[in-house]
Amino acid sequence: MDINNINPINQNLLKNIKETNTKRVPENKDLRVQNKESVYGITGESRKYIELSNKIPEVREDLVEKLRESIKNASYQIDIDRIVNKMFE
Repeated sequence: MDINNINPINQNLLKNIKETNTKRVPENKDLRVQNKESVYGITGESRKYIELSNKIPEVREDLVEKLRESIKNASYQIDIDRIVNKMFE
């Protein structure tokens, strides 16, 4: 069986698929740009909340330090009942 000798029908199909895929790439890039523009086009209350959320740090350093110290001092208490209740919510 010669896998390099593809019949002409399959060659044309393969060529069409490759052409279609290469045409889609720029369209996807344009779509990403449009999505960014639509996000930045938000106004009113939504825009205000987005701007506020951008100001909130991803890591709350004060809370992390407090927990780190309580673990280090062996004063951190695990509330087993609270964990179990959360698991069953």
